[in-house]
Amino acid sequence: MTITDRFSGHESFVCRYGWLPKAYQAVSAEPDLLRDEERAMHQLGIGRNMVKSLQFWCEAMGILTFVSGQGHVPGPIGRKLLDPDHGWDPHLESLESLWLLHWRLCTGAALAAWSVVFGGARLVRFDRQRLIAALAERAAGAARPLAPSTLEQHASIFLQSYYQAERSGDDTSWCPLQDLLLVRAAKEEDGRVVFNTDLRAPVGLSLRVFAVALVEYVTSNSNGSSSVEFLHLLKGPNSPGVVFRLDEHQLRAFIENLADGVLNGALRFVDTSDTQSIVLDRARIDQHYLLKADKEASAHA
Repeated sequence: MTITDRFSGHESFVCRYGWLPKAYQAVSAEPDLLRDEERAMHQLGIGRNMVKSLQFWCEAMGILTFVSGQGHVPGPIGRKLLDPDHGWDPHLESLESLWLLHWRLCTGAALAAWSVVFGGARLVRFDRQRLIAALAERAAGAARPLAPSTLEQHASIFLQSYYQAERSGDDTSWCPLQDLLLVRAAKEEDGRVVFNTDLRAPVGLSLRVFAVALVEYVTSNSNGSSSVEFLHLLKGPNSPGVVFRLDEHQLRAFIENLADGVLNGALRFVDTSDTQSIVLDRARIDQHYLLKADKEASAHA
């Protein structure tokens, strides 16, 4: 267990369809809204526990950031996606936005189940009990032992965030991350439901979202170097290859398309007989693909 691992806070609710844009617009107008549960319940049209859950997911996904003395301000992902004037997807209608939210949950939210499945541990095929056991292993050494019910609930929230067997057309309680189809399920002969997160084509993952993820990964994990080995991008903990479930050919195609496209002049793919790596010139990266600038802007909003 790392010191930042989180196993709770979601109040047993997944992030529901429609929550994020509604919360972003409401809190942008009233930064202290979530401090007043009664007012938030009335304005957002949700229950008390849902207010706490909504706040949890907005912070975990980078939609909102809490600033002491100010309340909540737009977070880096919120500004990137939901800004009414300059956001990529103000109504959160496209798959590319969900990929960016998925990236944030896996790399910036310190959620244990996301780390176990989509981060470094990388469970690929597992049933519910195997996931709970992996969470228990990750929680070992905590100052206070976690109750089995906490681990079970955290596992359930993770699975419900990405998979639902059946969904009616008018059901708004589902999590939009299910649309990414990252977690699939099949029933074994012994009756167990086994979940699978193996490699597959990432439908809807756009070049600009991949660019944001790649730039953030390189700037966060290169220790000041401008060069990162291709293998680290493919299989390193919390890397684009692991988080987006890419194979070698898919990852290479994304990198080459970025080098020829939106990161032209800033990104170079080096492929020689003894090394494969990328070189990133940070000074030449378009600001559209930097989350750091958004963080700084939101902190001074």
